[in-house]
Parts: sequence; structure tokens; C-alpha cells
Amino acid sequence: MKVTVTDLGPTQKKLVVVVEPRHVEKELDKRYRQLSQQVRLKGFRPGKVPRKILESYYGKTVQGEVSNQLIQETYADALKQTDIKPMMEGDVEDYRFDPDGSFSYSAIVEVRPVFEVKDYLGLELEVPAPMQVTEEQVANELEALRQRHAEIRSVEGDREAQWGDYVIVDVVPEIDGQIFEKGVNKNFYVELGQGKIHPDFDGRLVGHRAGETVSFELDFPEDAETGELAGKRVRFEVTLKEIKEKVLPDLDDAFARKVGGHDSVDALRETLRERLIKSSEEAKKLQVRRAIMEQLVDNVAFDVPEKVVEREVDRRIQHFVHQLSAQGLKIDPSRFQTPEIRAEQRPAAERDIRWRLIVEQIAAQEGLELSEDEKEAVYAEVARLYRTTPEQVKNEYQESAIVQEMFQQKLEEKVFRLLEDHAVAKEVAPEAQNKEDSEES
Repeated sequence: MKVTVTDLGPTQKKLVVVVEPRHVEKELDKRYRQLSQQVRLKGFRPGKVPRKILESYYGKTVQGEVSNQLIQETYADALKQTDIKPMMEGDVEDYRFDPDGSFSYSAIVEVRPVFEVKDYLGLELEVPAPMQVTEEQVANELEALRQRHAEIRSVEGDREAQWGDYVIVDVVPEIDGQIFEKGVNKNFYVELGQGKIHPDFDGRLVGHRAGETVSFELDFPEDAETGELAGKRVRFEVTLKEIKEKVLPDLDDAFARKVGGHDSVDALRETLRERLIKSSEEAKKLQVRRAIMEQLVDNVAFDVPEKVVEREVDRRIQHFVHQLSAQGLKIDPSRFQTPEIRAEQRPAAERDIRWRLIVEQIAAQEGLELSEDEKEAVYAEVARLYRTTPEQVKNEYQESAIVQEMFQQKLEEKVFRLLEDHAVAKEVAPEAQNKEDSEES
């Protein structure tokens, strides 16, 4: 096999591969011998059909099959031989069987840009000052915990609906005297105060009892979420069928034991305080890393292959569609492949690629690599996810997307730690940080 490489640009190479005649003839002869055993032609016994006859009937089909096989067999070796590390699968073109018996093809390959990252140690960063956890914040967390463990009970007696109640209602909306069928709901749950249907809808039910029917009109804004209601005046007929109330648990030691196995409310408060502190530290860490990423992505210049960016846009859209499908939503994936949506996703896709390449380059300049123990941990994690063995992952799926992505994440963590250790951080008040973020957005 002979391989030649031509530079087409800073991130693109043309690979020309020529497979020697001896190997080509071996594969052609093997395929024709197999075909001779399979076909049935009048006047010939199975296995005795001359190759010339087979070529006249099946020549193009056999050449197509052998072409695919030769490309699959040689492409990866050609990349290794030339030390080319493509960023995505190459586009194979111009494949043919040559008069001398050889087989040749070319491939356009998108490759990593060549660049150097400078001045990445000692980055000057503005980071938020540590947050002081207040008693009010702890009390808010306690109250949120009580709300999550509240019991919903049917109201006893003949009392009116109040803010915070849950009401079960039948809703019949009308537009211009016609029932809006899409908005008809039976046994519909409404939490009074959430304003999910319309900001003024819930208030029209407060003060009414179960069994009553209430009629009222509401004007919907031009940007209403439900397009059919935008800019419309809607008449609602709502029948209250049942009123339920939220009963909060007492904030006592029994509650502390129930929600987290704590001996007392004081112990529960301390756990919530520690959780708030940890959350604050994590938020600060994310802000530091975001600042590092933004500085380097904005200041390190290099070309990014266009096709690689488009593939990343595809990946982001596919991920979004998968998330919606996982929520049980039936959607048409083609709706998200519009030029407008692709253009909207493109800047983030390009920044992700730039950051990934910068991470790899800094790691190369610093000699940062994953240890064998770190790789084994990845194999074990993938094996756990896919219910197989680490050995099988290592032997059969080492080049798979999920393994390579987890390798990338671990390498990124090493680079982040290096950059964080050498960064020069200036603490700013949270208010100043929030103002700066607001102005940037």
C-alpha cells in the first residue's frame, strides 16, 4: 500500500491510497470463487462457472463490494502510516480499479489546526467572594423542605378556596362565542397562586366553594404561549369540584428524623447550612472555570474546520431532540434542522470545539496524560453503565465515542486544575459580579 498526502489548507489534507495489484487480485479472486458457488447459470455446474462469465454478469457488483472492503481495510492503516489524526471521518472519493491492477482512492480529511497556546499560566481572573450563609437562607431551605413534604388533604367543611389551595375544576373556555375545544379540561388540578393559565385566572376562583360554577372573561397578551389565545378575549366557565389544602408538617425533631435521619432540628439545620456552603463553593468553582475558558477561547486564534463545526451543530440538535423524546414528547426531528436553528447553535458549537482543542494543546505542551489507573477507572464506569466487563470495554470499545468523551473529561479536569493553581484571582463582591455578567449578556 502506497500513501501520499497533499495539504489543501491549514485544517484539510488529501490522502491518496494505492493498494498493490497482488492484494487487489487476491480479494477479487476470493469474491468470484464465492460467487461461483452461489450462482446458478444454465449450462454450468455450481462452482464451475468461469470467471469471465461471472465478470460479464456481476462485474460491477463485485467491484463495488471489493472497493468497500479495500477502503475499510486500508483507510485506518493509511492514517497511521502518515500520522494523520482526523477530527472526523474523511470523505472518500475518486476510487477506481487502475489498468495496472491496483486499486486507488482519495479521501479529504479534516485535521487539527496547528497552533500554540501562550500565556496560559497566571491568568488574571475576577471571582466572587465567598458567600456567607445566613440564618435567613437556612430558614428558607427548611421551609422549602417542609413544602416538599407537605400533605395534600381534602378540605373539611364548607369553606371557600384560598390562596395556596389546590382545586379540582372543569374548565370550558370560549372564544367569540365558540367553545375552544383544545382548552377544555375535566378534573384539572390548579394550585391557586401559580398563575399557570393566566395571571388573573387563579384569583377568580379564590373565595368560591366546591360545587359552584364561576364565569369570567380574561384578555390574553399578543405573546401568549398558546398561539390560538394570543390577543384574544376568552370567556371561562369553571366548575369547582373539590378543594384541597396543603398541610405542612411541624418543624420538630420527628420531622428531622423523617426527612434525613437527623436526631434534631438543629442537626438538620447544620446539614442544610453545610449544603449551602458546598453549593456556594461549587458555584464559585464553575465561575472560575467559565472565566478561564472565556479568556483562552477569546485570545487563542486558530482555524476550525467548517465540517467539524457543522457536525457539532448536528450533535447538539440531536441531543436536544433526544432530551425532548426522553420526556415523552412526540416531535418531528426535522423541525430542528432549519437554517435559523442551526445558525443559533453555531457559535456555541464552535466555542466548544475551540475549547476542546485548547485543552488538548495545553495538555500536550505540559505533558499531561491519563495514567493507566485513570483509564481503567473509565473502562470500569462504562462497563457499569452498559452492564459488561471492563476487559470487554478495553478490548472492544476503547475507540468508542463514550470512552473517548470520558477520557476527554478527565484530561480537561487535569488542565483545569493546572490553570486554577496558577491563576491570579481577584475577589469581587457578588453584586459587582452579577452586574458585570448582566452587562455582558
